[in-house]
Amino acid sequence: MENTRIAEQAEEAGAPLTDAEQEQARYALRQLARSGCGLDALKVPQEQLDMVQPFFALGWALGVRTGHTGPALADVPVDRATVAHAFLMLLCGRVLPQHTGPVVWQKVRYHGSLTQRHGAYWVHAVHAHADPCGEAPDLRYDLCDLRGVEVVTNVRRRSLTPLPEFRALV
Repeated sequence: MENTRIAEQAEEAGAPLTDAEQEQARYALRQLARSGCGLDALKVPQEQLDMVQPFFALGWALGVRTGHTGPALADVPVDRATVAHAFLMLLCGRVLPQHTGPVVWQKVRYHGSLTQRHGAYWVHAVHAHADPCGEAPDLRYDLCDLRGVEVVTNVRRRSLTPLPEFRALV
């Protein structure tokens, strides 16, 4: 009877993450983004892991507490591209917070003035050129083919259409 009242009070007021939930979340995050030297490692910097850890732990606990961690996809790991994209977006948001264009290793369709180069490429680099009047920087993109060979450089945003495809970090 006493345990029922405590559970009801915790449900109303909420409860902080338990040590077990935090440890499970830390372990799960390490498994997702192993920073070791193995062939399957994403090599995510510890700084990024530290930055995302509180949100990951919160999501983990919410899923566990609401029962949304059921066996729907039990023993099916999240694919590398999805995990790599999440960390890439986190990094891009930190480096270029107002940046809304394509990001490094995102696939884009080029339709600029070099008509013989029209087609789909990967963003190889994003360059920010400062505006002398203090406005938002002018962003230019370098594009490469699948092998990493630069094909088009110094491309304006208006000459690109971002595609929903990202290369996994290796």
